[in-house]
Amino acid sequence: MSEPTYNLFFTGKDDPRNCVVIGEDTKPVFFSFETFQRDQVSTRTIVTRGKDLIASLEWSSGNQLGMVNIGTRQLFMSQLVQPGSSSHVRNFVSSSDGRTYEWRRSYSDTSSYTLFLLPNNIQIATFQKMNTQTVVGPSHALLQYHFAHDPLLLEAILSLCLFRWIDLHGM
Repeated sequence: MSEPTYNLFFTGKDDPRNCVVIGEDTKPVFFSFETFQRDQVSTRTIVTRGKDLIASLEWSSGNQLGMVNIGTRQLFMSQLVQPGSSSHVRNFVSSSDGRTYEWRRSYSDTSSYTLFLLPNNIQIATFQKMNTQTVVGPSHALLQYHFAHDPLLLEAILSLCLFRWIDLHGM
């Protein structure tokens, strides 16, 4: 029996570093991304669930990739967007299960991405831009996924945020 498909809607600003992600899998899912300029050279994106800080992206000077804090863990942002086999592919190894996952940008729609579990290339999620009215208000994107695993979902969304940021800003 295959996993059900869960939907997360991206609302608010159409910006990977400033948006709200809301939906439901086996329970309600909510992530808020907010980015602040801390000083002349320092930018921080915080990811909250309700009032709880669950992750932060500490951008280096000039909005270059810096560090990610997930709970008590700290890692380089680059670990969530390792180069893949082409310029349209980014890998990450999940700390929750030690497996390698790969986001692939669509060639036909460069604002769409698909997440695969490697090495067997099992498709487990898709992200696509869309403008539609939903039960949570206007949505500019949809993430559909086939797993219910909170730590993996957070890492996948953080990796997607970084991949989209890189694509938008040519890093």
